[in-house]
Amino acid sequence: MGSNGLINVAVAVVVLVWLLSRQLSTRPVRERSRLGFVLIVVGVIETVSFTSKHSLSGRDVSLLALSLAIGVALAAVRGFTLTVWQEGGQTLRKGGPLTAVLWIVGIGLHLLIDDVISSGLGSASVLLYFGIVLSVQRLVLLGRVQTAVAR
Repeated sequence: MGSNGLINVAVAVVVLVWLLSRQLSTRPVRERSRLGFVLIVVGVIETVSFTSKHSLSGRDVSLLALSLAIGVALAAVRGFTLTVWQEGGQTLRKGGPLTAVLWIVGIGLHLLIDDVISSGLGSASVLLYFGIVLSVQRLVLLGRVQTAVAR
């Protein structure tokens, strides 16, 4: 793994620790968040930069898509692991141990791309991965909140 790959993995670890700290603490549910969008944009730039310097086979692209699909499925499940409740007129949420385990499994599987296909692709696309799965988890959570409020 080159220096860019190590930097990407270090950034992934920092983002994962930050996300886990936020996921496992009690926080208000907000209707809008730019975090997923920002991570997707930066992730697309990183991924395109990597792919412009490395040739990828159809198999590489397929396995990257599979990793993202698995991440989306885990994100949907994670959205249901968050406890949601109303307190003081505010909707709150908090993840538990299963939330953390699913985050770690998902990112671990994604980073396996570096060992299975084009070395560096998993770490280069990790912010894209975070942005997509965080956005999906958020959509599931917001759907749960809207359903609970409609009752």
